[in-house]
Amino acid sequence: MQPMQRLTLELPPEFIAVCAVDGVTPELVLRGFIADLAGIMNWANAPRADGYGSNGSDERRMAREYYERVGYPYLHRQP
Repeated sequence: MQPMQRLTLELPPEFIAVCAVDGVTPELVLRGFIADLAGIMNWANAPRADGYGSNGSDERRMAREYYERVGYPYLHRQP
């Protein structure tokens, strides 16, 4: 397993507003999407210390579909 990487990211106010309206933190939303896309499981009997955990099998599938539909695997690939 590779070590965690820290990223500093400025979040647009529109994203902050969406989260605020729904009463969730931006961190929770981003961690959930990352976990779904990466297929990170957070089992109750062996919880992850970093707080990442998928929201379910449908969410993992939809995150992957979004990622592929946007074209990240091929259109936005870094050299």
